[in-house]
Amino acid sequence: MLPLLMGVVFLKPRFIWQYSKTFGKLKVYIKALREGPILHYFNDVVSIKAEIPASIEGTCIKCGNCCLDKRCVFLEQTSDEEFQCGIYHSPLRRFSNCNSFPLDARDIERYACPSYTVVTVESPTWIASPPEYPVQWIRSNP
Repeated sequence: MLPLLMGVVFLKPRFIWQYSKTFGKLKVYIKALREGPILHYFNDVVSIKAEIPASIEGTCIKCGNCCLDKRCVFLEQTSDEEFQCGIYHSPLRRFSNCNSFPLDARDIERYACPSYTVVTVESPTWIASPPEYPVQWIRSNP
């Protein structure tokens, strides 16, 4: 029943035409979701934790690793080494955690992302510990 619903909601008739294949991919997808990416998304994005690094550099090379290690039911292979999101243009996609990748170094390591890196910005020592200034009290004349 779920592949039928997906076909209608995402306007992808292949989910219906390839019902048994879609159902099999859904089982793999649900198993992958149980490994923790949803909890990670809600903890770090919805609650907006301060652990998110200041800067992540890189560009997507469409390897598919971040798509639950290529187990996302919506992932479509476009060539031997490239993948694309099958629902990328769907307005419902904005409710997923896909747009937030990568949040931090854990995401990059978890999915062995070959193209993104975390850039750590070290603050100058004078910001971390301000210089000592002598305190002078000014007395007013009564």
